[in-house]
Amino acid sequence: MSLHPRRRAALAALPVSLLLAVTLLSTGCASTTYDETLATSATTAPATTTTVPTGSAAELLPRLRDEAASLSGVMIDEGDADAVAARIVALWEAAGQEVGRTRPDLVVSFDDNVALVLKAVRYLRAADADKASKNFDALVDAFLGS
Repeated sequence: MSLHPRRRAALAALPVSLLLAVTLLSTGCASTTYDETLATSATTAPATTTTVPTGSAAELLPRLRDEAASLSGVMIDEGDADAVAARIVALWEAAGQEVGRTRPDLVVSFDDNVALVLKAVRYLRAADADKASKNFDALVDAFLGS
């Protein structure tokens, strides 16, 4: 297939980058064939169950502190930081009502640091996990000392 001389002259006058773009676009419209043997079935994530912690706030808060202290290391080692964060949330939910009854002045700070843990895990910020851990140390000490 040869081009008419006027078309050949018009193409010769176009910049090379434009010709390359036109060529790529026109070949990009070619049909696509899928190899059905490579198709994989949809997989579902394994179901995880969380055990609701039980005990007094004096028992649960030191566990929360320990989980928070481990979080940045788990994140750095690329471990399951979501599971650690879930345990922190569960421990706080189990202890929160008692803390609210006995030391309501600490509830907002605990809530803020649980949120900081979740933010640390979401944005992969081990420094935020360390900050929350230090804050939990002080909060747990304040609660247990009361």
